[in-house]
Amino acid sequence: MTDAPANGPRLTGNVPLYKDPVPLNKNDHRSLGLKSIEKPYEFVRETHFVPTVVGEFGLGSAYYPIIFIGDRKMPALVMGLQKGQNLFITEDGQFDNEFMVPAFIRRYPFVSASNGPDQPATFCFDRAAAVISDKPDFPFFDETGEPTSVTQEAIDFVSAFESDSRVTERFVARLIELDLFEKKEVKVADPNDRSKSIKVADYYGVSEEKLLALPDDVFLAAKKDGLLGPIYAHMLSLSRWERILNRYFRAVGQAQAAKPAN
Repeated sequence: MTDAPANGPRLTGNVPLYKDPVPLNKNDHRSLGLKSIEKPYEFVRETHFVPTVVGEFGLGSAYYPIIFIGDRKMPALVMGLQKGQNLFITEDGQFDNEFMVPAFIRRYPFVSASNGPDQPATFCFDRAAAVISDKPDFPFFDETGEPTSVTQEAIDFVSAFESDSRVTERFVARLIELDLFEKKEVKVADPNDRSKSIKVADYYGVSEEKLLALPDDVFLAAKKDGLLGPIYAHMLSLSRWERILNRYFRAVGQAQAAKPAN
């Protein structure tokens, strides 16, 4: 990844979680770095779908439903049933320590910006992140203006994540090419009337029927290309919807119990 020129262009587009992503450079940001904060995961409290990559399907499937969303059918980990609610962030702004913290969250506040085909990406950070400070515990640059070990580790992590993202895009493209997706939905009982149900999620998932209907040669080619492992991890992960539902109803019950009696 490259260091951005001073006064370089700002990022355009919308990246989930990032409010003010800017290219990092030693001229403008030499005094900045990361500081320790009391609620390190507060920034993701209102995020219920978190983007994921194929490389973490295996581990992620043990904790969260893995679904495919949007026109591009990109994969995401489910962490809540409604916008503004992440069921894995504690009251004190921590991440539930019994669950995997996704790479997309661990990457924050850093991100990369593409400079086009065959060009190195630019390393960026969210200037609005609460963890960014001009009195840092972990500076971005040392006294000579060189990236510190903390910055270099972040650059390496972001670079690896972007590489995984490209693998994931190719994986999704193959699933679309093989016509393996189908629309799915999740319904929950209405808290006010358990005899009724409410649809809380529409998403895409791999159809087991379509997968098993693939011609033998196509199925074997998919196996050879490494598609089956992530596919089966995704299918297994859908059993984790029950965990999400249980956490949701527990949160609803706690909220109702906390309301003052009339």
